[in-house]
Amino acid sequence: MSGTNPFDSDEEPSASNDEILEGFLCPMCRADLKSIDYLTEHFARQHAEEEDALKSVFKDIFSKAKKKILNNFEDERERVAPASAAASSPAASASNASAARTSNAKSRHNIYSQLTKQSVGAERGHLEYFQSVRNPRLERYASETNKLIIRLHRLLKDLPTDAVQRKQHEQQTVPWLDGSSVKLCPSCAKSFHIARRQHHCRLCGGIMCNDCSRFLQLENAMQLASLSSTRSDPLQQLQHHEDRAIRLCQHCLWLLDTRQDMLESRTCRPLLAKVYDEIRQLQKQVAPDLEMYAKIINSLLDGESIFTLADAGALRGKIGQVAETIDLRSKRILTIHSEPGSREEALKKAIRLSCVQMIKERMLSLPPLPDEALIKQIQERKRMETEQRILTEQRMAMEAYERYGATTQVGVSMENRNFAQGSDLQSLNNWSAPQASTTKSSVDDPLIEQINIIKGYIKQARQDMNFDVVETLELNLRELQREVYERQRQTSNSSKATSPQANS
Repeated sequence: MSGTNPFDSDEEPSASNDEILEGFLCPMCRADLKSIDYLTEHFARQHAEEEDALKSVFKDIFSKAKKKILNNFEDERERVAPASAAASSPAASASNASAARTSNAKSRHNIYSQLTKQSVGAERGHLEYFQSVRNPRLERYASETNKLIIRLHRLLKDLPTDAVQRKQHEQQTVPWLDGSSVKLCPSCAKSFHIARRQHHCRLCGGIMCNDCSRFLQLENAMQLASLSSTRSDPLQQLQHHEDRAIRLCQHCLWLLDTRQDMLESRTCRPLLAKVYDEIRQLQKQVAPDLEMYAKIINSLLDGESIFTLADAGALRGKIGQVAETIDLRSKRILTIHSEPGSREEALKKAIRLSCVQMIKERMLSLPPLPDEALIKQIQERKRMETEQRILTEQRMAMEAYERYGATTQVGVSMENRNFAQGSDLQSLNNWSAPQASTTKSSVDDPLIEQINIIKGYIKQARQDMNFDVVETLELNLRELQREVYERQRQTSNSSKATSPQANS
């Protein structure tokens, strides 16, 4: 509070106006009372009878302030009126308005320029001090938690089911404090009596009442102690809920919960990351199927018989199921809660857009299944072309024999080789070769047995839609078929050669 009247006129300066008093001043005697309580008490005791004089002083101050404000307002109006009367064009009015704004800005600037600007002080980092205080505390908590887990492991390792034996085991594992001198609960400060008994923490041995006790379930205790769940099966047969738990104090339970939360935070992943990993795994699994489907379609259109139209249909159905699963997973990502306008929201939309684009470009744009009649027509045309090629090669071989006097064995071997090439057109599931009259049955032939085994493998691979294995097994099967046919042809030719000699 100031000791001078700020609204005194400039025309009548006084000597007292030069002095400025500050503090909790009495408006009558201008004594500094140091606080508002002392000021109130002083005025009520010393100037109770001078209340009317005080009212007149404040009335005089308010009247002078009102007069000064009105005078400033009238002076401003007198300056603005001639300027507005002289302005006869919009340009002049605009210039006057800008001048008024400039004057106001200058007045505000003059007011702010009178204020002293505070300089930037010295800066000091407290990170080292914070770490020096925080690290010992964390080490102490970690040490206490490790001790509790060791005690918990020893406590649960051979915990008996009988109540008396269990109490003895707990006291032997962790010594209990003597409660004869403890009259109050350390947590709630309530006195112990017959209705409020003393209880002990099973990990630190501290004393508490029943209301301040906390219980840790045996399943969670087993997990913290790194014990198998089979050890807790006999303990699950206990009837009371408290018997299936361990009594702890608040501090010990807080330490164990903190350790559990820390372990879960390290292993737990956000739901968005889990669903995105599932989508990436599905995309990785379906990529070979997409390539195999295109390969099967091209093979069918080329007239090959390694794959069938049913294989292409089954693989196309599998790709459609994977596309539907990816679409559902991407829609599930959009349902995960996130703040509007956040980076997580933009990430979810980007994942959904990429999944939709991948489904459209790679899965829905697959070539359609060809017509079965068209496939048969192409295979028949290729078979005829192959037969024509075989006949041409045989005719050329006979001409070479007649021209150059080739031996009969060369012609026979050429015929066998050509016919072996023609065996590619034999059906794999209904394979049949010319049976030779041999003393050994076809079942005892190891090549025939191997062919039957490979056919079983091919059938199983088709059921599992593992078409890479199907292709490899089909090629192996044809090699075995050629070998069996070559052997039977040689046996048949040798029997024909020996039969004329026997007749002669």
